Amino acid sequence: MPKLPSIALVLLIAFPVHAIELPDLGEVSRMVLSEANEDRIGREIMRQIRNDAAYVDDPVLSEYLNSLGERLIAASPAPGRQFEFFPVRDDSINAFALPGGYVGVHTGLISAARNESELAGVLAHEIAHVTQNHIARIVDAQKSSGLASLAALAIAILAARSNPDAAQAAIVTAQAMSIQNQLDFTREHEREADRVGLQTLSSAGFAPQGMGTFFERLQAQGRVYDNNAPAYLRTHPLTYERIADIQNRLASIPYRQFSDSLEFTLVRARVQAAAGEARDAVREFEARVLEQASAGAWFGLAQARLRVGEPDQAAAALETAAGLSPPSPVIELARAELALARDQAGLAAELSGTALVRHSTYRPLAYLHAKALLRAKKPREALDFLVERQRIWTSDGALQELKAQAHQALGQSTEAYLAQAEAYVLADRIGAAIEQLQMAQRQGKADFYTLSIIDARLRELRQKDAEREPPR
Repeated sequence: MPKLPSIALVLLIAFPVHAIELPDLGEVSRMVLSEANEDRIGREIMRQIRNDAAYVDDPVLSEYLNSLGERLIAASPAPGRQFEFFPVRDDSINAFALPGGYVGVHTGLISAARNESELAGVLAHEIAHVTQNHIARIVDAQKSSGLASLAALAIAILAARSNPDAAQAAIVTAQAMSIQNQLDFTREHEREADRVGLQTLSSAGFAPQGMGTFFERLQAQGRVYDNNAPAYLRTHPLTYERIADIQNRLASIPYRQFSDSLEFTLVRARVQAAAGEARDAVREFEARVLEQASAGAWFGLAQARLRVGEPDQAAAALETAAGLSPPSPVIELARAELALARDQAGLAAELSGTALVRHSTYRPLAYLHAKALLRAKKPREALDFLVERQRIWTSDGALQELKAQAHQALGQSTEAYLAQAEAYVLADRIGAAIEQLQMAQRQGKADFYTLSIIDARLRELRQKDAEREPPR
């Protein structure tokens, strides 16, 4: 994962270990790393990831990944556990699990998946790393050297994600022996996540063969490219034994066909249209629509056309895609995005508002509707809409950010600071939230009730900030 050198703990479980036949070990490991501390580590990592250029702030991708993830989690060994899936801008084929149930998915993986079951298979594998308490197992295995060695291990693995040569340099450190021993240990146990993930994939209704075909294809690429093997092979060592184990298990599972969802097809096209050179993307999708005039191909062409600044051609391609598919919130959102790109904020608000009647639970539409209202100089209407949505999505940082913008547009600077503070709290940026509340106090341009809320919230966050300790 590029450009994230400051998060030494980012990949504490990039090489997770667990033997599913030893469930009691997880309880022992919890004596070393509690679930609360694991969650704190994860939140700290995510705080830094969200500030990095590699983090993809695209509600469409996030919504899809979390929808897919929720389906898999419901079929996993820990259906009640909290997860968050997020996209990372990286063309390599990779995914990774973090402490606290955070799962990063490279855009290169989404693009390379030939079908939805392949992508679901990788996510099921990462979910298994979390549900089986692999982080705690790493800590338990490293009791003698402690978290310091794990931090060094994380640095080496972090480098390996973007530069294998840099990883070698990182390994040649004072902790080299500890790091290498840990890498060897996790290669031996990586297949355990395959077994749990395969069961989850099948139980969730996907084609279990998707995991097998994807890994086999990666293994073939690894042989072709030798030292330039796909990133997933470098961070999740894929041995012949692992492939054989998956094949043996698949032989005992009835073959199942699974039709890709329209959303997967559209999201993959959206990712592919945003990758590489813009004109190359246009040419690629022009060739696809000639080869197979599918909704996904036309949608990708619309996205690519918009990217190169051709909104009229993009609109025509988008309508062709809409004509080839059932109603889709992704296509409806793209219509509104196109209107915004043409500086038609009123039309974008109208399109997104109408679409929300049909797809009321689709968050990206709600975000875009509020943005369109703000662009259309309708901040009061935007604020009313956001307040109504907050009754449904009570802990949504994006809604709080938009609320802050609406208050600011209405000249309500104190309320804007308060809303921005709450957005920072949801992003685990307590210090920034305190600064916003202090500015709100200095403004003092609100009613007594609002000022009382600010005072109480400031005391609460100062106490919370004082109690925070580095994870141990």
